[in-house]
Amino acid sequence: MINTKNLKKLLLFTLLALIAIACKQAPETDAKGTIVNHMRSMDTALMEQDTLRLATLLHDDLTLGHSNGWMETKPGLLETLVQGGVVYRSIRSEGSPAFHYQSDNLITTRRDLDVEGVVNETPFSVKLNVLEVWILEDSNWQLFARQSVNRKE
Repeated sequence: MINTKNLKKLLLFTLLALIAIACKQAPETDAKGTIVNHMRSMDTALMEQDTLRLATLLHDDLTLGHSNGWMETKPGLLETLVQGGVVYRSIRSEGSPAFHYQSDNLITTRRDLDVEGVVNETPFSVKLNVLEVWILEDSNWQLFARQSVNRKE
């Protein structure tokens, strides 16, 4: 038989455990929502050649690997957009991104994209698997690294 004193302790322990679980999940949920918004904003900014928005979404030490083996840094990507070397006509996300929480300030994501555009006056259409590394720096999530490969259907 459980006495009142032990029942109160059990209830208090259960309540504290539930609060701890909720607090642990809240930052992950907030981070996920923020990063999903950043992904959408980044895709739109690429299509609109909005280098000011990209400057805030991309980390200064960004490494970007394209599916054709082309590697870019943040300055290189922004310059390519300004010069019209790549024009993104359409970036469509297929399905929901997968999130992997490496730490409180490092999250990797995987997502599938269908991309159409023009590179050096040549049209392209690709289906991609994309791995992204997002880091939290100065209370701001930024894309630190991205690698895409052609998606096999």
